[in-house]
Amino acid sequence: MVRHLAAILIADVVGYSRLSQIDEEGTRAHFQADLTEIFEPRIAAHHGRLVKTMGDGILVEFRSIVDALRCAVEIQQQKAQVNELIAPERRLDFRIGINVGDVLVEDDDIHGDAVNIADRLQGLAEPGGIAISAPACDQVRGKLPVGFACLGEQKMKNIAEPVQVYRVLAEPAAASKIAGPRLIADDDDRRPPVIAVLPFENLSSDDGWTRLADGLSADMIADLARYPDLAVISRQTMQSYRGRSVGSVGRELNANYLLEGTLQAMGQRVRVVVQLVDARTGADLWSARFEESTDDFFVMQDSVTQNVINALAGTYGKLAIIGREVARRKLPSSLNAYDCYLLGAELHDRFTIGKRAEAIRTLSRAVELDPSFARAWMMLGLAHAVDACYAFTRDSAASVKCWRECIEKALVLDPVDPMARLYMGDLRGLDGDLSGAAEEYDRVLTLAPNNADTLSMLSSSRALVCGDPDVACALAERALRLNPQAPSWYYAQLARARFVAGRYAESLSSLRKSPSDNPVTLMFRVLCHGLLGEPDQAKTVARLIAVEFPRFTVENFIRTYPVTNPPALAAIKEGARRTGME
Repeated sequence: MVRHLAAILIADVVGYSRLSQIDEEGTRAHFQADLTEIFEPRIAAHHGRLVKTMGDGILVEFRSIVDALRCAVEIQQQKAQVNELIAPERRLDFRIGINVGDVLVEDDDIHGDAVNIADRLQGLAEPGGIAISAPACDQVRGKLPVGFACLGEQKMKNIAEPVQVYRVLAEPAAASKIAGPRLIADDDDRRPPVIAVLPFENLSSDDGWTRLADGLSADMIADLARYPDLAVISRQTMQSYRGRSVGSVGRELNANYLLEGTLQAMGQRVRVVVQLVDARTGADLWSARFEESTDDFFVMQDSVTQNVINALAGTYGKLAIIGREVARRKLPSSLNAYDCYLLGAELHDRFTIGKRAEAIRTLSRAVELDPSFARAWMMLGLAHAVDACYAFTRDSAASVKCWRECIEKALVLDPVDPMARLYMGDLRGLDGDLSGAAEEYDRVLTLAPNNADTLSMLSSSRALVCGDPDVACALAERALRLNPQAPSWYYAQLARARFVAGRYAESLSSLRKSPSDNPVTLMFRVLCHGLLGEPDQAKTVARLIAVEFPRFTVENFIRTYPVTNPPALAAIKEGARRTGME
């Protein structure tokens, strides 16, 4: 069999099966028109070879990776222009993946890992977007007027090693910058904070520690770049800012925040101090100190990195809290999509009917302002899910329907968002597809092995929907180790896992640290007291639920959370029987 080096482009239609169910002949005709009027002319113009079509997919090879990427950019730009003339429900959007590598040639076809990786890459691209592997990106960088946003290392099915993936930024404004997971133009309505991590300063007398200090800051950049709510300046860019003042760095990089740190070795101990600084004012916003034995420096490096990342990033990290404080000070008329998302997430955590309705209105405004804002769709879906299973609405079925629609939209826009995948797992459990739910939960763990928010939420789903409750407890405990400053709802997730594991006294201890205004937290307190033989305490808390959350029932929680794991179902029903909450 012949082998040769090739640049591979694979394109695939987003939601082709759904479109075909609506209009099979029309969808096929549109696909054929795009192939003959857009793809084939562009492929020919850039010296490519159309290898084959695969249902709604297209496989192309090029001798030059520059030609492949130029072709992909022009195809997506032309397709966007065509789509403006077509009704939204009839449009075809393509995802494109680009890789470079050795291929096996068989007749007119090509095979091999290089082709398989290109196929996996297109699945990671946004609708209308392009994803490219690191080897391909390295060869094309600086040769075309495009930028690249790092999506981090991605594990791919049937591929032995993780692949570093980049999203192609085709807009001229974006091409001049390289950021983390999402780079936002100045006039974009979705503006997550931009954070720059300065090279850490070595305060030790031994210059050998400088390399390790650089490694610490590089690790933090790589991990922060995995969070879709942050735009992160690349490590290569930050190397040139070593020793520069905070003010000048912030202005030149248009960054909102700077993370700076020092490393100091003291005998057999090493101390790391980290500070988060407002890039515009120079004010210190947050700081932390870590100290470990030098014998375990790399263990310490991982621990420091993950603690800092989880304290700063995610929906409940320090950066999100700061963002909400800023958004609250704005006039309603000046709120943009990102501000609405932040405020909606905050309102979502307040378990009153009035705040729930306001949360959904605010998050709905976010996706109205920016329909491509995947995270806002995810949070809006979660808000509807909570309304359903906590009985904040009179129509749980309608809320579940909205939950499903929002999560499906979020995953079309960002198929690797771990929280959206987690909630899709819950929905699969709701459908009775427990193997599908388990697959989604496994994927979440692969996508976000060190994201404390995600691990905490995953522990509850593993316990209540499907999975080993002891494993669920371990996930919840690990989340608390990763984020020692965790919000109180982490303990609610730990409590649920401990409850399903039969550790009722420990569950009750965790519940006492959980938000007290949450009907599910109160329900588990009642159940724990009942199963521990404490009927008076159970009755006291049950009365509180009846007064504060009169529509809440155990049966509705089981049906809509959903609770499908046999040990969880048995324990909840037995606790409800003993306490009269059936």
